[in-house]
Amino acid sequence: MKVFKVLGCTALTFVLSSCATGPDVPGMSEMLRESTGQNGRACVRLSDIRGYGVLENDVVSIDGRTEYYLATVLPGCTDLQTSVRTLFRGDFGEVCGQTMDSLSTRGDTCTINQMFEFDNREEAFATFNDILDRRKEMKRLASEQRGVVKSDY
Repeated sequence: MKVFKVLGCTALTFVLSSCATGPDVPGMSEMLRESTGQNGRACVRLSDIRGYGVLENDVVSIDGRTEYYLATVLPGCTDLQTSVRTLFRGDFGEVCGQTMDSLSTRGDTCTINQMFEFDNREEAFATFNDILDRRKEMKRLASEQRGVVKSDY
């Protein structure tokens, strides 16, 4: 039964991420997989989490004891941007990508979709900012191809 839940959530993730970004721009998880060469299944021990931050596009940065992580969450996490406290939940004392682990805020439980490991904060943020720039350019090109050009007025 758990396998069906995981498969169903994975399929829903792909459907919702394509709706949220449009057909022309890949989702954050897909672009992180492409940029890092990782499969999105990185794990961090709960006891190693020293802090976290919420970035654009429902991406959470996690400061581990020796590594740094970027995690994407499934759509619908409305309280994540404004919450001052988060509780990470996972099996066996760790939080991993693609395992239905979660983080809970005061009014929401956000399922972690994928997690990626980096050697340090600088590498994680450089990758994230590069992806944001590429997504912005993809959206601009897609708009131009559809004949919708925004002016500076």
